[in-house]
Amino acid sequence: MEGEDLRTTHWKDARHWIGVYADLIRFKVGLLDRVRRELPKLQPVAQHAAATDLGIIEGQMRGYQGRLDLWYQRLWDLQGLQLDPEGQLIRHRGREGHLTKREFQLLQFLLDHPHRFFTVNQLLARAWADPALFPEEVRNYVRRIRKILADLEIPCELVNRPARGYSLVFRPDE
Repeated sequence: MEGEDLRTTHWKDARHWIGVYADLIRFKVGLLDRVRRELPKLQPVAQHAAATDLGIIEGQMRGYQGRLDLWYQRLWDLQGLQLDPEGQLIRHRGREGHLTKREFQLLQFLLDHPHRFFTVNQLLARAWADPALFPEEVRNYVRRIRKILADLEIPCELVNRPARGYSLVFRPDE
């Protein structure tokens, strides 16, 4: 988009573009829901045309999601957040915290998918791919990661929303 520059050195610019793409995605999600609800009511020819439109809208959403992910990564860079997979460390503005292997894997997954919510079962399948883990264990890892984020004063929170799951969310501008 015009004015968009991933090389910016200002974290407020990154926050602005995160808001732009998040709004575009919300709009497209609403549009997709509405088209899908109306699709069965249409004549067959119109259903075919609408199905084509759905594909176009879904493609646009994937593009917006990719840009949103890039802007989140840029924001992390500007905020001075680094993950060290070798030492299983998280660093933020000169401070660091040690994570267990599973904590590191969960945090890495959430950092790779910021602003998206995942249920406990989705986290078990996607963050670790380990069916031997129990949902209670996820809650324990979440609790410990929350403490590390707070101790390092990282401007984000690991939130839980009923029926949606867990997500890594930036706090409002400070």
